[in-house]
Amino acid sequence: MNIRVSVDILTGILFLGISLAAMAIIGSNYPLGTASRMGPGFFPLIVSGLLGLLGAILLVRSFFIETEIVGTVNLRPVLLILAGTLFFGLAIEDLGLAVAGIVLVFAARLAGDEFKFIEVTILAVALVAASIFLFAYALGLNLPHTRFW
Repeated sequence: MNIRVSVDILTGILFLGISLAAMAIIGSNYPLGTASRMGPGFFPLIVSGLLGLLGAILLVRSFFIETEIVGTVNLRPVLLILAGTLFFGLAIEDLGLAVAGIVLVFAARLAGDEFKFIEVTILAVALVAASIFLFAYALGLNLPHTRFW
């Protein structure tokens, strides 16, 4: 059997790895409860199990169906998205949703091929305003730096 490194093989391995890691974390930290009285670990366990099933299907499928071969990976978009997401997660409590969200949108757009400052600024302000309205006002969540009056 000739095994090629295809998109399906790598995606299947990634999904299985994430699923197993999530199951290990959930299994060791959160009680599952019962089907009628679900605990905090029940839903994440189901989701990680389904992700693992999808990974297994992709992995098995890759042995029977020829899919595209993995090409070169452009690291710039990967690193910019990762850096923007990490910054958002680390800065949201100290700098607030507005600043962290705007930086995240700018990092995501810088990862693409085209970057137009005016368009990205409008997009960032609109997305952050919608997020603040949704989470802070409509849902009533107490997010830092979102109350302006």
